This record gives sequence, structure tokens and C-alpha cells, in this order.
Amino acid sequence: MLLLVSCSPRLYDGKPFDSAQNAAKNCEKHIQRFVKRPDATLIVRSGACRKRDSWLEFQSVARRIKLLGKPAILDEEGRSQVVRGHQAWGLLARLALSQRPLDRHTLAAELFSESVDPLGSLRWCLAALRKALNASDCLVGDPIELRLPPGTEVDLWLLERDALSIEDMEPLLGATDPQSGPEFSTWLLAERARLAAIIDRSIRRETMRALAIHDHDRAIRIAEIAVRRDAFDESANIFLVKALILAGRSEAALKHVEAAEHLFAEELGVAPSPALRSAARLSVAAPPGGISSEAHVRSLIRSGTAALEAGAPDAGIETLRQAAALAEKVTDHHLRAEAMLELGRGLVHSVRGFDDEGAIMLQQCTEIASTRGYNGIASAGFMELGYVEALAGRRPGADGYLRTAMGFAESARDLIGIHAVIAFNLVDWGKVERGLEHYSISLEHARSAANRRGEIWSLGLGAWGQLAAGHLDDAEAWLRACLDLVDDVHWVAFRPWPIALLGETGLRRQQAPATLRGPLEEAYALSCHLRDPCWEAAAARSLALTYAAEGELVAAARWLDEAYARCIRETDAYVGLQVEILANRVETNEKLGRNDVATALSREWVSLAARAHMDAHVGRAAAFLSGRYSD
Repeated sequence: MLLLVSCSPRLYDGKPFDSAQNAAKNCEKHIQRFVKRPDATLIVRSGACRKRDSWLEFQSVARRIKLLGKPAILDEEGRSQVVRGHQAWGLLARLALSQRPLDRHTLAAELFSESVDPLGSLRWCLAALRKALNASDCLVGDPIELRLPPGTEVDLWLLERDALSIEDMEPLLGATDPQSGPEFSTWLLAERARLAAIIDRSIRRETMRALAIHDHDRAIRIAEIAVRRDAFDESANIFLVKALILAGRSEAALKHVEAAEHLFAEELGVAPSPALRSAARLSVAAPPGGISSEAHVRSLIRSGTAALEAGAPDAGIETLRQAAALAEKVTDHHLRAEAMLELGRGLVHSVRGFDDEGAIMLQQCTEIASTRGYNGIASAGFMELGYVEALAGRRPGADGYLRTAMGFAESARDLIGIHAVIAFNLVDWGKVERGLEHYSISLEHARSAANRRGEIWSLGLGAWGQLAAGHLDDAEAWLRACLDLVDDVHWVAFRPWPIALLGETGLRRQQAPATLRGPLEEAYALSCHLRDPCWEAAAARSLALTYAAEGELVAAARWLDEAYARCIRETDAYVGLQVEILANRVETNEKLGRNDVATALSREWVSLAARAHMDAHVGRAAAFLSGRYSD
């Protein structure tokens, strides 16, 4: 886990090997073909609105197209129309999700490459879809225009407009897997992952909103849907347990914890993290006699935060839990919001694997603070929520929280963290230059406020952005300045990150790998002592790169496997770093001739990158898969 100052970024988006600058000749083609840009404006066709941010309501529904779950075309009476063959559904999904009309030769090659007459098969599927839609003038032309009948409702578009019921959110095409060429298979893999991320984000957001306004029944209902979708999703289980606890159903919460622990042990051979059982805890805090509850809460907040700053996370979190529990019973809403902010912040930054419970506390904090004019607390709470979302790769959600945080900001101290987290999110999103601009703003505020830890964060994180942009001189300068400040303030726990980045910077400057290995090994040892999965993974990855640069690929692969295992050791993994390590593993295993391993890892790579909105990685992974399938 990455530590935090008053801001809370983590880091990402460098290039793994020098060759990754141009990982595949046609990488940009694959980015355009397989990636839907998060800020893209979609085309509006007659009869149906396809603009993501539009809230236009359909006046009447002539037809409904269901592509989430088992696909279907339903008429005005809700009757399912006959469409034969899985390829037809794949074709309709491909057209519905494309940002632009697709030409017939492209579609025929993607879906019917093994057919004797690919274009004829395409025409047959288009005719079958037109018949089911009872519309002769749709799905015509070259490139193919959708031209759906007026009023046609498409569940995919409702999902992207945030207008679909949670109960209707299912995987793209359900269990339907059209026989197709490698490019369509890769597209389907990426789109399923991208849409699954939208669904997960919606379920998570609605559960947190319900808990924040004490609508516990709705929170339980939504969390149960999430658990049914994936019983092994620890976050979903934590949300359900917390909802049951807050609803006063502690016995049901404990039973679910026990059932989940049994399921994990039986099916996965591992236990869920301590965060699951912790979510079922009831904190009881009785004030000493003779003092007010408010005074006791303030004392607990001071004691808890002091313990966290002193490096005693267990004692600090337990004290802050007591503060938050007691604050629920006082009439001072400002104090309640403050207690929830400090507990949420502590759960996110001071202990491993507790981001989900921390996010619930932060959502409750912002609900109180934003409605009662506690702007400083609201700004801090929304910034922390943005950080949690950005860390997990939920970039649009992070962007929304951070914009809201900016609106409540009152001081330079607020802006240090907000701009740093905005930058962190943008760099991982592939918007590197914009991210660097925000890092510079964060640095200005940190220096003017003499916030040296804030300056350290922005230098360290910003250096990662400089590497992503190829600015090696700036990256090294920022890292040297970062390390000087780390030494000045004795912030030893932060030291592994800039050391890991200096190692990568040195490799890209063609320095001898062996000369870089000593400091990296020390950074790795310190990270292990700190038990920080992110630092361990970053240092192990840089060590792997030194071996790869010397052609010692077996050693490089071994270190990359270690880096990946450490990165995902906790449930609140840094997804940006996880994607980067996956990319390194694919490239290294390919060079070793381990083609089956490289192909399997590349499918993980494209799926995770799509979920995390990391378009460049989706393009690189798609290019790799297409090349692998064509070999």
C-alpha cells in the first residue's frame, strides 16, 4: 500500500522496456479498433440516443434490444424474436458499441473469417437482424449504418448513460460466445471487461449511497446482487456484511462471513483478507464518567490519528472505530463527519486491504459534510474517495469525486492533495501531459504552504508521469529532489518508490544494469520490512528490468512473477502497477519462447487494462494477441 500525506496519490504509467515505446507496428490501429475512449462523444443515430452523457428519455419503445445477459430482440409486446446463430448477436453488439460505422470487409474478416463466403455470411446475419427488428432500412450501407427504428431501446446504451436498472446489469452477451476470428475475440474480451467495470462501479456507488443515507434495505439488496454476480469478489462481500451490520443484523452478517470464509477455503484454497471479518465488528465506546460524549469523541480522534502517525495502525484504527461509533450518538454533526473522515482515511492508508470499508466511512462523511456546509471536511472526503477509485482503475468515478472535491476546496492544503490525485488518475488514464500539469500545480501549492510531504508526493508521483512522457531528464531531477526531501524529513517509509523509479530511469539512460541493482535490492528489502505490497512490487519490477536488460530473461521472469504476486497480495491492489507488470511478463515470456504462457497472460492483460481504462495497454495487448493468433 502506498502511504499518504494530506494528499493520497499512488503512481503509474511508465514503459516497461525500451522496446515498449513501439511494442507493435499496428498498436494505434488496435487502440482505435478495440478501445472506446472514456471521453468520446458517441454518434447519434435516428431513433435512438447514443451519447453517453445524454439523459434524453425515450417517449415510447417500439423494440428493445437486450445484449446484456442472454441476448434478445423484444417486440412491443415483449415477445422475443427469432435470431439464429451466435454470430448475429456478436455482429449486433459490435455495431452497437462502435463509435463509428464499420465497413463490411472488416466485419466479415472479424466474424466470418472461416466461412467459405464471409461477405455472404455477413449479409445473411444482417438480414436476420432486420427481420427480427421488423425494419428493412436498418443495418444497411457500407460502412454499415445502424438506423434502428425510432424509439428502439438498447440496454448497452442505457448502461453507458447510467440509466439502466441494476437488476438488468449482466455480462455482455451472457454465455454466448460467437465463433469468430482473433480480432473479434479480443474485442469481445476487452468490451466485456470494460462493461463489467461500469457495472461494478454502478453497484459500488449505489450501495455506498444507500448506506450513506441509511437506506440499509436497499444497500443489502444491491450488495446481494453483487455477491450473486461474483461470490469470490471480496469487495462485494465486505459491502454486504457492512450493510447488514449497519442495519442491525449482526447475526446475519457473521453468518455471511462464515459462509464466505468456507467458500473461499473450499473453492480457492485461501482465506479472505481480515477486512471481511473486520467489517462485521461492532465497536462499542462508552465515555468515562463525568465528561460529555463530544469531549470523548474529540479525545479519541486525537489519540487515534496520533497513533497512526506514530506507526501504530492497529491501535489507531481501533481508537478511531470507537470515535466513529460514539459519534453516531452525538448531536454534533461536524464532529460525526470528522470522526468518519479520520476513520475512513486511516482504513484506506494505514492498513492493508481495508479500502472498501474505508470508502463506506468516507461516503457517510461526505453525505453529512456536503449537506451541512462543512466544506473542508467534504473536500477531503471526496478527494479520498477519488483516490480509492483511481487506485482501483475506476477512472470516471475518480474524476467525478475529484471534481466535487475541487468545488469544496477552501485552502492550499486542500488543493495539494486534490491536484496530486487528479494527476495520478490522468496519468494512468493515458492523459499524461494533462496529468503533469496538475502535478506542477500541486507542487506550487505544496511549496507555498511549506508542506514538505506533499512536495515529496508530487515529486515522486510526478516523476512517474515524466517517465511515461519520456522526459528522462525531468524524471531524474524530480526523483533526486524527492530523495533529498525524504532524507531531510526522515520519511524512510517513502524511500523505496523513488529508488525503484531511479533504477528504471537509469536503464532507459543505458546505464549498466549491475550498477543499479544494489540500491534496488536495498529498496526491496526495506519494502519487505515495511510489508508494503506496492513498494515491494515496484522494487521487484525494477530489479526484473535490470536482468532483462542484460538478457538474463529467466531471472527477469522470476522477479516479475514475484512482483505480480506481491502487487496483488492485498485486495486493494494498485491496478495501474498490476497492468504494467502484466505487460512486462507477457513480453518476457514471449522472448523466452513460452508462447502458451505469454498468450494466457496477454488475455489477462487486455482484460484488466480495459477495466482500468488504460487504452494504450489495451491496444498493445490486442496487437500482441492478434499477432499470436496469426502465427
